Amino acid sequence: MNVVRIFTASLQFPCGPGTTCCSIGQSEEYVKALVSAMEGLGVSVKVHPIEKDNDLGARFPDAGKMLEEFGPGITPILSFNDELVAMGVPTIEEAVSMIKERINQS
Repeated sequence: MNVVRIFTASLQFPCGPGTTCCSIGQSEEYVKALVSAMEGLGVSVKVHPIEKDNDLGARFPDAGKMLEEFGPGITPILSFNDELVAMGVPTIEEAVSMIKERINQS
C-alpha cells in the first residue's frame, strides 16, 4: 500500500497571541482534514508532529534536512512512499492534487 507521510508543526503565532500577521504550523482541524482527504485517495497516512519526534532526521533524512534548513515554517511537508512531494502546501486541494499525481505515476 502507498504511504503518505505528513510532517506537521503545531500552530504558533510568533508575533504574539491574537495577531493575524503571521503564523507557523497547522491547526489540529487542518491536519485532521488533510488526513481525511488523503485517506480518501486510498493511501495509508502517517502524521509526524515534528515537535514530538526527536529522531525524525535520522528516520526521514529528506524531511529532516528541509526542516533543519528552513524551519517549521515549511510545514506541512508531504512525502509519498518516502519521497518528498511538497513543502508548505497552502491548501488541502493542492495537497490532494499533488498526491493524486504521484499515485497515477506509480
